[in-house]
Amino acid sequence: MKNNECIFFENLYSFGKNIALVDSQTKQKMTYAALDEQSDEVAKTIGFEKELVFIEAKKSIESVVVYIGALKANKVVYLLDDIQDDKSQLLIELYQPNIIISEAIGVKRQSEDRQHFHKDLTLLLSTSGSTGSPKFVKLSAKNLQSNAKSIAEYLRLNETDIAMSHLKLHYSYGLSVLHSHLVVGAATVFTSHGVLDESFWLDIKEFSATNFAGVPYTFEALSKKKFDFTPYDSLRYITQAGGKLEASLVQQYASATQNLGIEFYVMYGQTEAAPRISYLPPELAAEYPSSIGRAIPGGMLKIIDEKGHEITGEDIQGELAYQGDNVMMGYAENKDDLLLDETPSVLFTGDIACKTSSGLFYIVGRTKRFVKMFGLRVNLDDVQSYVKKSYPQSAVAGNDESITIAIEESSHAGTSFLIADLAVKYSLPKNRFKIIFFDPLPLLSSGKYDYKAIMDVELPKVGLIPKIINKVADILGLTTNEWVSIHVLFKDVLPLEDVSENDIFDNLDTDSLSFVQLSIELERCLGEECCG
Repeated sequence: MKNNECIFFENLYSFGKNIALVDSQTKQKMTYAALDEQSDEVAKTIGFEKELVFIEAKKSIESVVVYIGALKANKVVYLLDDIQDDKSQLLIELYQPNIIISEAIGVKRQSEDRQHFHKDLTLLLSTSGSTGSPKFVKLSAKNLQSNAKSIAEYLRLNETDIAMSHLKLHYSYGLSVLHSHLVVGAATVFTSHGVLDESFWLDIKEFSATNFAGVPYTFEALSKKKFDFTPYDSLRYITQAGGKLEASLVQQYASATQNLGIEFYVMYGQTEAAPRISYLPPELAAEYPSSIGRAIPGGMLKIIDEKGHEITGEDIQGELAYQGDNVMMGYAENKDDLLLDETPSVLFTGDIACKTSSGLFYIVGRTKRFVKMFGLRVNLDDVQSYVKKSYPQSAVAGNDESITIAIEESSHAGTSFLIADLAVKYSLPKNRFKIIFFDPLPLLSSGKYDYKAIMDVELPKVGLIPKIINKVADILGLTTNEWVSIHVLFKDVLPLEDVSENDIFDNLDTDSLSFVQLSIELERCLGEECCG
């Protein structure tokens, strides 16, 4: 980024009468000129002293106005989802923000403490899945501008583009959609509907949206519904990030969209890079569906061996490393860290990858104990530390499908609450956690936990439960309801306290994402024909 380049939030006036923001529900529209003017007013209201501001970021025009105003006022901004939840309150207690802003309470001056901040520090984001953790990624205006420009370049964004935005703004992927459109004078339409809702697609048509973004689960769900993009002729491209999408689905979408003149972009990134690192050009997706593609414009990807040397050969595995102006200023775990610039010369991603003769990169594993579910990155060591507070003789292993809690049998009493507790803490469905009891815990010769042995233990699938119950009932001469496990399945999958055996899905106050997840679990239980 050039030193004299104007940052996107300082250049809004140049797009004048272009539509910047739209609320799909209220039909409210805001031009760039109005966004510039109203965000200026916010900046004047909160003052231009370097301070820490927590903003409850909703998918709304008002939230964007406040956010842009805080950036203009040279604040250090942290975006969160719900100011009232326990996680947010813990962060407020730890970091003591000077100002808190939400639609419910307005602007509230919380603290007069004039702590010091690094002059370049602009934005704090929770790493994926770590909302509520005191660990933040520190980003500068330069980081944001660089990444927004790079994304706009490879997506070929211009003033005529219209994003249908359903991702939350405190999530780096959702925020990058907004930034990349603001940098070119394009429009962002906020919708409260998910991609599985018919209303989302009605919004696509009504506002002639040219693009939307999704995480792997988005496209798994649409594939399950055999979704047809044909009626939505305004779409120019679709992006996928937030975790690995299976190669077969990449090929499926690449083929289906190409026939309709829609480009399907597979992307890779981390919050530490604001967040985009690489993209797979749509014309290569069908041929290289497992690849994360190449570095974004202005960035550089390398493969590094265990000694820190670059691997230049083809198909040789090493740690994936990235360099670019979008790399963070380091992490913050307390207020004192907000004064420091710890920008790494190279961002080590923690992913094991290789480069092919075509110059594309593939991820083949991870060096660190992270898993990704529903676009959220979960640190298994963090989960393990949490579990050990209640069960010292325990270990946690996992993959992108499930997390296994291994507990020694001698300390298994009272574990019924644990899965529900973990599901809330990490914002994941309860059925993504399982508990297995060992006596003793499996260890390697080094004395470390044998995570592979923990993961290799197979639990009976849900579908076996009715058969086992019925068999035991037959032997004992008892009668039983063969659907008892289905009742349990509904209770476990849906975010509800209780479900009656007489309830049907349409009568339950839940969402479309849960519907797809429930359908998948029922198929595993009863066979594909039950939900076809």
